[in-house]
Amino acid sequence: MVAKNLCTTLVAASLFLAPAARTAADEAAAFIGGALLGGLVVNEVHKNKQRKQQTTRQSTSRSTGYSSAQRQQNREVQTALNYFGYNVGVVDGKLGRMSRAGISRYQADMGYPADGYLDDHERSFLLTSYQRALASAHVPPYNQIVATQGQAGLLRTYRNEQLGIATPQTGQPQGQLAALPQNDQQSTTARADTGGQLPSFAFAPAGKSANDLCNDTNVLTVSNGGPVLASAMTNPSLALNEQFCQARAQAIADANRLEETVPDMTAPQIEEQCEQLNTALAPYVSGIDTTAAQDVISATSAFLTQSGHSMDQLVSGGQICLGVGYRTDNGPMALASAVLLTAAGRQGYGEMVGHQLREGVGTAKATGGQDAEWMRIALEAAQSGKTVLNQTPERLAVLNAAMTQGGAKTGLPVFQTSTGN
Repeated sequence: MVAKNLCTTLVAASLFLAPAARTAADEAAAFIGGALLGGLVVNEVHKNKQRKQQTTRQSTSRSTGYSSAQRQQNREVQTALNYFGYNVGVVDGKLGRMSRAGISRYQADMGYPADGYLDDHERSFLLTSYQRALASAHVPPYNQIVATQGQAGLLRTYRNEQLGIATPQTGQPQGQLAALPQNDQQSTTARADTGGQLPSFAFAPAGKSANDLCNDTNVLTVSNGGPVLASAMTNPSLALNEQFCQARAQAIADANRLEETVPDMTAPQIEEQCEQLNTALAPYVSGIDTTAAQDVISATSAFLTQSGHSMDQLVSGGQICLGVGYRTDNGPMALASAVLLTAAGRQGYGEMVGHQLREGVGTAKATGGQDAEWMRIALEAAQSGKTVLNQTPERLAVLNAAMTQGGAKTGLPVFQTSTGN
């Protein structure tokens, strides 16, 4: 009933511009009308694609080369580099000569190839380390590391911790004496004063972070000397995580490219619209960990069909929000966007839904094989010639081998290695 009201209200809103009563259904339609589904961004995508084709020569001379989202990301990188001592000068969002030199020094210190260009893992580690440093640089043992090695020492420490190397704990600061009980009676009395009990708190389980998952996966890949291959499938779980992180990086790159065609919106504005899209699709994603994949796709597809917008528009919006979700580490947003794309006819994106269900990113972990269902939908789509997120024959072979060894309940297709687009 809720879905029917949502769809009815949306169609009515597309036909009449007069204000309507603020019922619950109207609020839901307002979410959609303000989100990418309502066409605010996706219409701009399509208009600007045509405009870009018609005025390529004129716009080239005026283009700054950076979208608003890219410029903001560059500022964050420059801020972090300056904090850790890799001086790049003014934080202006333009990665020029000084910024490239600072990136190279950071890469060399971390053991990365020092080419001056950050890949997804290098950027993510830098930015998350910066946020971590703001919270922990003043407490032991990290304050001692800063005192002896400078801020750059924190980066090396965080990297070592990722590799499983324990951080040495500093002793008690000089000038402070540990309080020792005078006798057993005094110690017993102290316990009696507090009742002998410590407070107990119940914490909600934290959702799994795709960013953290891919950072950990990258460390394992490097330590293993490269990714798991289909011909040597020794660790199906790691192989699937590696493929997820590769596809995630491609989704972020695709979103950045599409955002460049929306010049009149800032990155925060686009993120806000994607959050509203996430809210609009929540009824269809809810319970996805226990619901058959085809049931979710059918319900979502019916909703999209009645939205009044073309599937091309919906796909463009979904691709933007998928990348934004991964870029901002918003698991529910990425999941909703992948479901939208799959329901809109891009079944290859079912791979991302399968990965998130398998690891519990943005949702609870699937317990009834739903992750394999979504993966199978993606692989069958790829076999029929539909490509998405860099689904090369090599990637497909790894996914197929990993799912087969990982205990998929039904057989998966065997892929030909013929070349494709």
